[in-house]
Amino acid sequence: MIKLDRYMKKKIKGKKFIGAGRTRIVYDLGKRRVFKVAKSKKGIRSNQTEVILYKSSERPIKKHLARIIDYDTSYRWVTMKKYNKKFPNIPKYRKKLKKLVKKFHKNGILPSRSVRDYHTPYTPNLRLKRNNRVVVIDYGNFKYKR
Repeated sequence: MIKLDRYMKKKIKGKKFIGAGRTRIVYDLGKRRVFKVAKSKKGIRSNQTEVILYKSSERPIKKHLARIIDYDTSYRWVTMKKYNKKFPNIPKYRKKLKKLVKKFHKNGILPSRSVRDYHTPYTPNLRLKRNNRVVVIDYGNFKYKR
């Protein structure tokens, strides 16, 4: 478990716990922001992947990734924009997801299985923006194609 420093403790004090995966814990900071805290070295790697992918992506890709607002230079935590609108697992949106997966591939990005299996997507990692554009909120397991 990664040790929480004073800043991290202050940031999450009194904040709502949203959920946890194998490598990270997520808190609701309010003001449409979430705080992802690494639980392990794998969590740090996931945070690092998200930061690097977001910062290095061009606009056509970046607009489909949850916006990173701030991050720790050691990647122990990341602050991201919160997206509330759930991804509807219906044919219309699975088709949009299929196009997005192709766009990622075309740009040298291999999405995690939870996203690239668009026939049966893992919907907790997906949301819709206000304009109904698909956005990935957990892309820590994405890879660059070699």
